[in-house]
Amino acid sequence: MKELKDKKILITGANGGIGKAVVQKLADAGAGLLLHYFDKANEAEELQNSIVKAGGNAFILQADLSKQEEATALGQQAWELLNGIDVLINNAGVSYKKHFLDTSAADIDYFFDINFKGTLWLTKTITAKMIEENVPGSIYTITSINGIQPGAGFSLYGASKGALETLMKGIAVEVAPYNITVNTIAPGGIQTDLNTAAWQDEQKLKTINESIPMGRLGQPEEIASILCSLIASNTYMTGVTITIDGGWLLKHGYEKARKKTKE
Repeated sequence: MKELKDKKILITGANGGIGKAVVQKLADAGAGLLLHYFDKANEAEELQNSIVKAGGNAFILQADLSKQEEATALGQQAWELLNGIDVLINNAGVSYKKHFLDTSAADIDYFFDINFKGTLWLTKTITAKMIEENVPGSIYTITSINGIQPGAGFSLYGASKGALETLMKGIAVEVAPYNITVNTIAPGGIQTDLNTAAWQDEQKLKTINESIPMGRLGQPEEIASILCSLIASNTYMTGVTITIDGGWLLKHGYEKARKKTKE
């Protein structure tokens, strides 16, 4: 992916799960990186050090994206450190399962302040700078298939991601005249630290795998490969959602997906 060499890229939630897989692939391709993290500073520093030791270019910045002033400051500081940004990857987010009838005001604020508002303010900051500096940039936002078709226990989480889906499509229309593309990636079940309790439990994992047509959870590296390929392609595509879910959204009826038997 020589097209990624020297690209200036800001990625949020860079030190875990999908974020870390994306960072490693971008670093291998020679991109200049600004790695955002919220907590686990040691992990962020280790990731940065590994990139620098390998001859790469990476900075780290801490920010609480639930706070507007910190989300905005992150964008401004990242722009200055990298001397501009070509690509913003909105990856940071929070998720947990909770029945709608048990939802509290605190749950609503938590999901929407981080997943929706924080992403909105950071994206606004970066796109404004791209327009001001005449940078033909790209914005990629990691959402979720729950933002398209929420499962049981994910109504509120899905709503926050669904709001992001609508927001990014609207932004795509409004910034297209400035040669900025905006797209989303909606993963299905991906094996990360966020769902450790599920995939480390043999029975739970069996149940999950049986509900996915591909028969398994996806890996963070699979999301990273597609995302990095899109960035490298400098594609004409904008306002599009790419689902990476092992066929989850294709399911119909009650029958489980099975291999075809010989007749």
